[in-house]
Amino acid sequence: MSQETESEAWVSQKKEVRVFMEMLDLGSIDSVSQTFNASFYFELVWLDDSLKHAGPGSLKMKLDEIWNPLIQILNQQSIQQTFARRVEVFSDGRVVYRQRAWGTFSQPLQLRDFPFDEQTIRIDLVAAGYSPEDLSLTIDNGSGIAPVLSIPDWSVLDWRTQSGVIETGPENTPVSTASLVVDLKRHPGFFIVKVLLPLVLIVLMSWTVFWINPQNAGPQISISVTAILTLIAFLFSMSSMLPRLPMLTRLDWFVMYSTFLVFFSLIEAVYTIRLANSGDLEKALLADRVARWIFPLLLLAMLIHSFYWMS
Repeated sequence: MSQETESEAWVSQKKEVRVFMEMLDLGSIDSVSQTFNASFYFELVWLDDSLKHAGPGSLKMKLDEIWNPLIQILNQQSIQQTFARRVEVFSDGRVVYRQRAWGTFSQPLQLRDFPFDEQTIRIDLVAAGYSPEDLSLTIDNGSGIAPVLSIPDWSVLDWRTQSGVIETGPENTPVSTASLVVDLKRHPGFFIVKVLLPLVLIVLMSWTVFWINPQNAGPQISISVTAILTLIAFLFSMSSMLPRLPMLTRLDWFVMYSTFLVFFSLIEAVYTIRLANSGDLEKALLADRVARWIFPLLLLAMLIHSFYWMS
């Protein structure tokens, strides 16, 4: 059998590619754009009988000059590959391709519990153009993640590697895949200090009208309107930090409840002012005393619903 015939016979056989994967670093996770930045290394090893040689050392060849599994990073957005597209070919026909990629990867996030959420991010390698019957990807047992990652506001809960078959494209074409999956938990401290605490302070500021005599209409209206304008300005300033979703997150619920509380504080102030101006001062003072208890209880109930009870 000629060398060309042997090569054609080898190409027609099912291939097995061993995949080593390691996340070198994780820079950030963007909840607004639902992407993450990472540095990622992978290594592919396969046998090609047509590339056996006498040795004794290995040969360096261009990846595009030989058969290769056409590996693609399925969820890449904007990445750079830092190693040359070259392979190392050993005398027994073993081919090794090494590559490091860094940049932005897409990742749908489950943000209903934001900012007290846990997320799973993944990097998926697929063998483009080959069916699972023609090529399979096998995970190397040494795969994993670096012991220390740069990301400051997340903790790694667990990680794992997976291999299997997924369907891609408009025709749901099955392809072999190898994945590195990392489970993370967000540190909510930033959002507690930058969002939740200021919101609570604005709500408390709006309640000071309950301790002002309803006959002093000017200070009451001034405080209520100031609280509403402060809240509106604050919501505009933090809009760039929050994910835009077709559903309400836990934080969205609390923001909505806080807005209602500030608005109802204004309504209560207008109501007591009207009572006082109509000569029913005792009833107005009673409404203020009731409000001093009702509004904190409402805030407590809203906190429980937003961050504990809501599923």
